Amino acid sequence: MKTLKITIFCTLISFLSFSQTVHTVDNRDQSGAQYTDLQTAINAASAGDIIQLHPSPNTYGSITIDKMLTIIGLGHNPANSNGEVATILNITFINNSASSEIKGLTFNSINCGLSTTSPNQDNMHIINNRINASITGASTDNLSDAWIIEGNYFTNTSTNVNSQSGTNDWQVKNNFVRGIIVNLNNTSIVTNNIFLSTASSDTFFSNCPSPMVNNNIFLATGTLTEIGLSNSSITFVSNITYSYFGATIDPLSGSNNLDNTDPMFENVPFGSVTDFYNNNFNLTSVSPGVNAGSDGTDIGLFGNNFVFDPNGRPNLTPYPESITITNSVVAPGQTLNVDFTATQKQ
Repeated sequence: MKTLKITIFCTLISFLSFSQTVHTVDNRDQSGAQYTDLQTAINAASAGDIIQLHPSPNTYGSITIDKMLTIIGLGHNPANSNGEVATILNITFINNSASSEIKGLTFNSINCGLSTTSPNQDNMHIINNRINASITGASTDNLSDAWIIEGNYFTNTSTNVNSQSGTNDWQVKNNFVRGIIVNLNNTSIVTNNIFLSTASSDTFFSNCPSPMVNNNIFLATGTLTEIGLSNSSITFVSNITYSYFGATIDPLSGSNNLDNTDPMFENVPFGSVTDFYNNNFNLTSVSPGVNAGSDGTDIGLFGNNFVFDPNGRPNLTPYPESITITNSVVAPGQTLNVDFTATQKQ
Protein backbone atom coordinates (compact mmCIF):
# COMPACT_ATOMS: atom_id res chain seq x y z
CA MET A 1 0.00 0.00 0.00
CA LYS A 2 2.77 2.44 0.87
CA THR A 3 4.58 1.75 -2.40
CA LEU A 4 1.36 2.45 -4.29
CA LYS A 5 1.06 5.89 -2.71
CA ILE A 6 4.61 6.79 -3.63
CA THR A 7 4.33 5.70 -7.24
CA ILE A 8 1.21 7.77 -7.88
CA PHE A 9 2.63 10.82 -6.16
CA CYS A 10 5.73 10.71 -8.34
CA THR A 11 3.56 10.60 -11.43
CA LEU A 12 1.53 13.60 -10.31
CA ILE A 13 4.52 15.77 -9.52
CA SER A 14 6.09 14.92 -12.87
CA PHE A 15 3.01 16.33 -14.62
CA LEU A 16 3.69 19.68 -12.96
CA SER A 17 7.33 19.67 -13.98
CA PHE A 18 7.27 18.36 -17.51
CA SER A 19 9.83 20.92 -18.67
CA GLN A 20 12.32 19.89 -15.97
CA THR A 21 13.89 16.57 -15.10
CA VAL A 22 12.53 15.10 -11.87
CA HIS A 23 14.80 12.77 -9.91
CA THR A 24 13.18 10.63 -7.19
CA VAL A 25 15.03 9.60 -4.04
CA ASP A 26 13.89 7.11 -1.41
CA ASN A 27 16.31 5.45 1.02
CA ARG A 28 13.91 2.78 2.25
CA ASP A 29 14.39 -0.83 1.24
CA GLN A 30 12.82 -1.82 -2.09
CA SER A 31 11.45 1.68 -2.65
CA GLY A 32 11.61 1.67 -6.44
CA ALA A 33 12.89 5.26 -6.65
CA GLN A 34 15.67 6.25 -9.03
CA TYR A 35 18.13 6.86 -6.20
CA THR A 36 18.56 5.78 -2.61
CA ASP A 37 21.25 8.37 -1.81
CA LEU A 38 20.40 12.07 -2.00
CA GLN A 39 23.93 13.36 -2.64
CA THR A 40 24.29 10.93 -5.53
CA ALA A 41 21.09 12.33 -7.06
CA ILE A 42 22.37 15.88 -6.61
CA ASN A 43 25.66 15.05 -8.32
CA ALA A 44 23.81 13.46 -11.25
CA ALA A 45 21.31 16.30 -11.69
CA SER A 46 21.66 19.26 -14.03
CA ALA A 47 21.03 22.89 -13.12
CA GLY A 48 17.29 23.55 -12.97
CA ASP A 49 16.31 19.96 -12.14
CA ILE A 50 13.93 18.89 -9.37
CA ILE A 51 14.80 16.28 -6.76
CA GLN A 52 11.79 14.81 -4.99
CA LEU A 53 12.41 13.17 -1.61
CA HIS A 54 10.05 10.58 -0.21
CA PRO A 55 9.17 10.33 3.48
CA SER A 56 11.39 7.89 5.33
CA PRO A 57 12.24 6.83 8.88
CA ASN A 58 15.89 7.30 7.91
CA THR A 59 17.64 10.63 7.50
CA TYR A 60 19.06 11.54 4.09
CA GLY A 61 22.20 12.86 5.79
CA SER A 62 24.04 16.11 5.07
CA ILE A 63 24.29 17.38 1.50
CA THR A 64 26.15 19.94 -0.60
CA ILE A 65 24.38 21.73 -3.46
CA ASP A 66 26.63 23.20 -6.16
CA LYS A 67 24.05 24.12 -8.84
CA MET A 68 20.54 25.54 -9.02
CA LEU A 69 18.19 22.79 -7.86
CA THR A 70 14.77 22.37 -6.31
CA ILE A 71 14.66 19.80 -3.54
CA ILE A 72 11.10 19.09 -2.50
CA GLY A 73 9.35 16.88 0.03
CA LEU A 74 5.75 16.06 0.74
CA GLY A 75 5.55 18.20 3.90
CA HIS A 76 6.93 18.16 7.43
CA ASN A 77 3.98 16.99 9.55
CA PRO A 78 4.63 13.31 10.40
CA ALA A 79 0.92 12.72 11.03
CA ASN A 80 0.27 13.07 7.30
CA SER A 81 2.64 10.33 6.17
CA ASN A 82 2.44 7.43 8.63
CA GLY A 83 4.85 9.11 11.03
CA GLU A 84 7.55 9.64 8.39
CA VAL A 85 8.92 12.81 6.77
CA ALA A 86 11.84 13.57 4.48
CA THR A 87 14.66 14.67 6.82
CA ILE A 88 18.03 16.17 5.90
CA LEU A 89 20.69 16.96 8.49
CA ASN A 90 22.59 19.95 7.07
CA ILE A 91 22.46 21.68 3.67
CA THR A 92 25.47 23.57 2.30
CA PHE A 93 25.27 25.80 -0.78
CA ILE A 94 28.45 26.28 -2.82
CA ASN A 95 29.48 27.43 -6.30
CA ASN A 96 26.68 28.58 -8.60
CA SER A 97 23.77 27.31 -6.54
CA ALA A 98 21.89 30.62 -6.78
CA SER A 99 18.08 30.47 -7.01
CA SER A 100 17.84 26.99 -5.50
CA GLU A 101 14.66 26.08 -3.64
CA ILE A 102 14.17 23.91 -0.56
CA LYS A 103 10.53 22.95 0.05
CA GLY A 104 8.44 20.72 2.27
CA LEU A 105 11.33 19.16 4.20
CA THR A 106 12.65 18.82 7.74
CA PHE A 107 16.29 19.82 8.24
CA ASN A 108 18.69 21.12 10.86
CA SER A 109 20.59 23.89 9.11
CA ILE A 110 21.37 25.69 5.87
CA ASN A 111 24.66 27.52 5.32
CA CYS A 112 26.99 28.73 2.59
CA GLY A 113 30.32 26.96 2.20
CA LEU A 114 33.47 27.87 0.32
CA SER A 115 32.91 28.37 -3.40
CA THR A 116 35.48 27.21 -5.92
CA THR A 117 33.84 28.31 -9.17
CA SER A 118 31.35 31.02 -10.08
CA PRO A 119 30.47 31.88 -6.48
CA ASN A 120 26.85 32.99 -6.44
CA GLN A 121 24.44 32.02 -3.70
CA ASP A 122 21.81 34.74 -4.15
CA ASN A 123 18.04 34.38 -4.42
CA MET A 124 17.56 31.19 -2.41
CA HIS A 125 13.95 30.28 -1.61
CA ILE A 126 13.45 28.37 1.64
CA ILE A 127 9.72 27.63 1.94
CA ASN A 128 7.39 25.40 3.97
CA ASN A 129 10.04 23.53 5.95
CA ARG A 130 10.53 22.43 9.55
CA ILE A 131 13.85 23.89 10.74
CA ASN A 132 15.55 22.61 13.88
CA ALA A 133 18.65 24.82 13.99
CA SER A 134 19.54 27.68 11.64
CA ILE A 135 19.65 29.38 8.27
CA THR A 136 22.91 31.24 7.71
CA GLY A 137 24.01 33.29 4.71
CA ALA A 138 27.53 33.73 3.36
CA SER A 139 30.17 35.54 5.41
CA THR A 140 31.36 37.29 2.23
CA ASP A 141 29.54 40.54 1.41
CA ASN A 142 26.83 40.32 -1.24
CA LEU A 143 27.40 36.63 -1.93
CA SER A 144 24.00 35.57 -0.56
CA ASP A 145 21.62 38.47 -1.19
CA ALA A 146 17.85 38.35 -1.68
CA TRP A 147 16.96 35.14 0.15
CA ILE A 148 13.27 34.47 0.77
CA ILE A 149 12.48 32.51 3.92
CA GLU A 150 8.74 31.95 4.22
CA GLY A 151 6.14 29.56 5.54
CA ASN A 152 8.60 27.69 7.77
CA TYR A 153 8.31 26.29 11.28
CA PHE A 154 11.37 27.05 13.45
CA THR A 155 10.99 24.50 16.19
CA ASN A 156 12.92 25.67 19.26
CA THR A 157 14.49 28.59 21.09
CA SER A 158 17.94 27.85 19.65
CA THR A 159 16.88 28.34 16.02
CA ASN A 160 17.99 31.47 14.20
CA VAL A 161 18.02 33.28 10.87
CA ASN A 162 21.43 34.87 10.32
CA SER A 163 21.92 36.76 7.08
CA GLN A 164 25.52 37.65 8.04
CA SER A 165 26.73 41.25 7.85
CA GLY A 166 27.04 42.67 4.36
CA THR A 167 24.09 40.69 3.01
CA ASN A 168 21.09 42.58 1.62
CA ASP A 169 17.42 42.20 0.71
CA TRP A 170 16.40 39.21 2.79
CA GLN A 171 12.70 38.55 3.31
CA VAL A 172 11.73 36.65 6.45
CA LYS A 173 7.98 36.31 6.23
CA ASN A 174 5.04 34.19 7.34
CA ASN A 175 7.13 31.91 9.56
CA PHE A 176 6.44 30.49 13.02
CA VAL A 177 9.63 31.32 14.90
CA ARG A 178 10.91 30.10 18.23
CA GLY A 179 14.29 31.75 17.95
CA ILE A 180 16.18 34.88 16.95
CA ILE A 181 16.83 37.07 13.89
CA VAL A 182 20.48 38.06 13.42
CA ASN A 183 22.30 40.60 11.21
CA LEU A 184 19.42 41.75 9.00
CA ASN A 185 20.03 45.32 7.84
CA ASN A 186 17.78 48.12 6.59
CA THR A 187 17.40 46.49 3.15
CA SER A 188 15.62 43.48 4.66
CA ILE A 189 12.10 42.86 5.90
CA VAL A 190 10.63 40.76 8.70
CA THR A 191 6.89 40.54 8.21
CA ASN A 192 3.84 38.45 9.15
CA ASN A 193 5.68 36.05 11.42
CA ILE A 194 4.67 34.69 14.80
CA PHE A 195 7.47 34.86 17.37
CA LEU A 196 7.04 32.74 20.50
CA SER A 197 8.88 33.19 23.81
CA THR A 198 8.52 30.72 26.66
CA ALA A 199 11.08 32.40 28.95
CA SER A 200 11.20 35.35 31.33
CA SER A 201 13.50 37.21 28.93
CA ASP A 202 14.35 36.66 25.28
CA THR A 203 16.36 38.34 22.53
CA PHE A 204 14.29 38.49 19.35
CA PHE A 205 16.72 40.59 17.25
CA SER A 206 20.51 40.72 17.49
CA ASN A 207 22.85 43.02 15.53
CA CYS A 208 20.02 44.15 13.27
CA PRO A 209 20.47 47.74 12.03
CA SER A 210 16.93 48.84 11.14
CA PRO A 211 15.28 46.08 9.12
CA MET A 212 11.59 46.67 8.40
CA VAL A 213 9.59 44.79 11.06
CA ASN A 214 5.89 44.83 10.19
CA ASN A 215 2.74 42.82 10.88
CA ASN A 216 4.23 40.26 13.26
CA ILE A 217 2.71 38.74 16.40
CA PHE A 218 4.96 38.38 19.46
CA LEU A 219 3.63 35.82 21.94
CA ALA A 220 4.88 35.03 25.44
CA THR A 221 3.94 32.19 27.75
CA GLY A 222 6.51 33.10 30.43
CA THR A 223 6.96 36.28 32.45
CA LEU A 224 8.43 38.22 29.51
CA THR A 225 8.07 41.99 29.88
CA GLU A 226 10.20 43.23 26.97
CA ILE A 227 10.77 42.32 23.32
CA GLY A 228 14.53 41.91 23.57
CA LEU A 229 16.81 43.78 21.17
CA SER A 230 20.57 43.25 21.31
CA ASN A 231 22.58 45.89 19.48
CA SER A 232 19.59 46.44 17.21
CA SER A 233 17.57 49.43 16.13
CA ILE A 234 14.02 48.43 15.24
CA THR A 235 11.00 50.54 14.32
CA PHE A 236 7.96 48.31 14.75
CA VAL A 237 4.94 48.94 12.53
CA SER A 238 1.55 47.22 12.94
CA ASN A 239 2.70 44.41 15.23
CA ILE A 240 0.88 42.69 18.11
CA THR A 241 2.32 41.72 21.49
CA TYR A 242 0.50 39.40 23.88
CA SER A 243 1.37 37.55 27.07
CA TYR A 244 -0.58 34.38 27.82
CA PHE A 245 0.89 34.59 31.31
CA GLY A 246 -0.76 37.97 31.90
CA ALA A 247 2.46 39.98 32.15
CA THR A 248 2.60 43.48 30.70
CA ILE A 249 5.08 43.75 27.81
CA ASP A 250 6.73 47.14 27.29
CA PRO A 251 5.18 49.02 24.34
CA LEU A 252 6.93 48.63 20.99
CA SER A 253 8.65 51.66 19.47
CA GLY A 254 7.02 52.66 16.19
CA SER A 255 3.47 53.12 14.96
CA ASN A 256 0.12 51.32 14.79
CA ASN A 257 1.23 48.54 17.10
CA LEU A 258 -1.30 46.69 19.26
CA ASP A 259 0.57 46.30 22.54
CA ASN A 260 -0.62 43.72 25.08
CA THR A 261 -3.55 42.75 22.86
CA ASP A 262 -5.06 39.29 22.49
CA PRO A 263 -4.73 38.38 18.77
CA MET A 264 -7.78 36.11 19.16
CA PHE A 265 -6.66 33.00 17.32
CA GLU A 266 -9.13 30.35 16.24
CA ASN A 267 -7.71 27.79 18.67
CA VAL A 268 -4.48 28.32 20.63
CA PRO A 269 -5.03 27.37 24.29
CA PHE A 270 -2.69 28.78 26.94
CA GLY A 271 -1.50 25.35 28.01
CA SER A 272 -0.50 24.23 24.52
CA VAL A 273 0.81 27.28 22.65
CA THR A 274 3.90 25.28 21.67
CA ASP A 275 1.81 22.45 20.21
CA PHE A 276 2.24 23.78 16.69
CA TYR A 277 0.52 21.06 14.65
CA ASN A 278 -2.60 20.92 16.79
CA ASN A 279 -3.16 24.67 17.12
CA ASN A 280 -5.01 26.96 14.71
CA PHE A 281 -3.24 30.29 14.37
CA ASN A 282 -5.83 31.74 12.00
CA LEU A 283 -7.37 34.95 13.35
CA THR A 284 -11.06 34.92 14.24
CA SER A 285 -13.35 37.28 12.37
CA VAL A 286 -13.41 39.66 15.36
CA SER A 287 -9.64 39.66 15.92
CA PRO A 288 -8.06 43.13 16.15
CA GLY A 289 -5.42 41.88 13.69
CA VAL A 290 -7.86 41.33 10.81
CA ASN A 291 -6.90 43.64 7.93
CA ALA A 292 -4.81 45.65 10.41
CA GLY A 293 -1.44 45.07 8.77
CA SER A 294 0.55 47.85 7.15
CA ASP A 295 -0.40 46.36 3.76
CA GLY A 296 -4.12 46.13 4.61
CA THR A 297 -4.05 42.34 5.11
CA ASP A 298 -4.12 40.40 8.38
CA ILE A 299 -1.35 40.59 10.94
CA GLY A 300 0.33 37.22 11.48
CA LEU A 301 0.92 34.04 9.51
CA PHE A 302 -2.01 34.29 7.13
CA GLY A 303 -1.53 37.88 5.99
CA ASN A 304 0.64 39.27 3.19
CA ASN A 305 -1.46 37.25 0.70
CA PHE A 306 0.48 34.13 1.64
CA VAL A 307 -1.18 30.71 1.92
CA PHE A 308 0.40 29.43 5.13
CA ASP A 309 0.22 25.65 5.54
CA PRO A 310 1.12 24.30 9.01
CA ASN A 311 1.74 20.90 7.43
CA GLY A 312 4.48 22.30 5.18
CA ARG A 313 3.04 21.06 1.91
CA PRO A 314 4.62 22.95 -1.01
CA ASN A 315 2.38 25.14 -3.14
CA LEU A 316 1.07 23.67 -6.39
CA THR A 317 2.13 20.18 -5.34
CA PRO A 318 -0.59 17.49 -5.41
CA TYR A 319 -0.77 15.38 -2.28
CA PRO A 320 -2.75 12.17 -1.71
CA GLU A 321 -5.90 12.29 0.40
CA SER A 322 -7.18 8.72 0.14
CA ILE A 323 -6.49 5.38 -1.49
CA THR A 324 -9.16 2.69 -1.46
CA ILE A 325 -8.70 -0.84 -2.78
CA THR A 326 -12.03 -1.99 -4.24
CA ASN A 327 -11.14 -5.65 -4.72
CA SER A 328 -9.03 -6.72 -1.76
CA VAL A 329 -8.73 -10.34 -2.94
CA VAL A 330 -6.93 -10.71 -6.27
CA ALA A 331 -5.91 -13.91 -7.98
CA PRO A 332 -2.44 -14.07 -9.57
CA GLY A 333 -2.34 -12.17 -12.86
CA GLN A 334 -5.56 -10.23 -12.19
CA THR A 335 -5.90 -6.45 -11.76
CA LEU A 336 -5.93 -4.67 -8.41
CA ASN A 337 -8.54 -1.90 -8.61
CA VAL A 338 -7.72 1.27 -6.67
CA ASP A 339 -9.59 4.56 -6.20
CA PHE A 340 -7.09 7.35 -5.61
CA THR A 341 -7.93 10.92 -4.55
CA ALA A 342 -5.44 13.79 -4.52
CA THR A 343 -5.64 17.52 -3.92
CA GLN A 344 -3.40 20.23 -5.29
CA LYS A 345 -2.52 22.92 -2.75
CA GLN A 346 -2.89 26.33 -4.33
